[in-house]
Amino acid sequence: MAMQDQAQQAAGQQLDALYPAPPDYYSLFTDANVERATSSSLATVLDDHELRFLVPPPPPSSGSYTMFGRTWQVNDRLPTLAEQQIPQLYPNGSIDRVAELKKLNHSVIFEFLELVDVLIKDPSQYDTQTDRLRDIFVNAHHLINEYRDHQAKETLKMMLRQQIDNKRQATEATLAKCEELKTTIESLKQEALDMETRLNPATEATEKSQDFDNEEEKGDHWSKDGNKIIPSVTLSTSLKARLYNTGMKNITASIQALT
Repeated sequence: MAMQDQAQQAAGQQLDALYPAPPDYYSLFTDANVERATSSSLATVLDDHELRFLVPPPPPSSGSYTMFGRTWQVNDRLPTLAEQQIPQLYPNGSIDRVAELKKLNHSVIFEFLELVDVLIKDPSQYDTQTDRLRDIFVNAHHLINEYRDHQAKETLKMMLRQQIDNKRQATEATLAKCEELKTTIESLKQEALDMETRLNPATEATEKSQDFDNEEEKGDHWSKDGNKIIPSVTLSTSLKARLYNTGMKNITASIQALT
């Protein structure tokens, strides 16, 4: 029993180190032991003094646990000062935390001056003053930690507001760009109509002319001065293709500017 207590104490000292060494039972995780544990029943493994280390313990559901020499609560909550064995230096109940923090701040200055006086008169009594300073700082830190829930809620609200503002700005920019594209498309349509009117002035005269018979209408059309009249349908298709390409380039450039 004494040897087991010494082993646990040595393991605790190892875990308290800055870079703790692995626990002593890591050497039991050999291929032979793993094979034995796999081929044996759970009851047999738990009864074996070596194989039982190969079975992971169940996760704690309540209370506290120790990791790296520190005690942690299973239910994540702020431990009280009494649980930390620290004297409480402010009253219980509903208090003004800002006022209490200011008092603790003044106490820190006073205790520091006391520590300087002790170091001058009797340096061997320094530990009493340092313990008082530690208690003051722990109390102040505990009061600040009580604001963590409120801080988390306000931080989440701020993040959500920022996301909403970003999405609203992106939506407004998209709508503005859509209006700009609509205006560009309308101007392109009007430009296409104007250009078609300028480049095909003989269309109206061709429609009014009744001198062509059925056979001539199937072939090429010629004006009275001997010039060939390009059919309006062919010209309109070519012109629309050019305007379409120009419009697509302008739309693509607008979308790239938006992104």
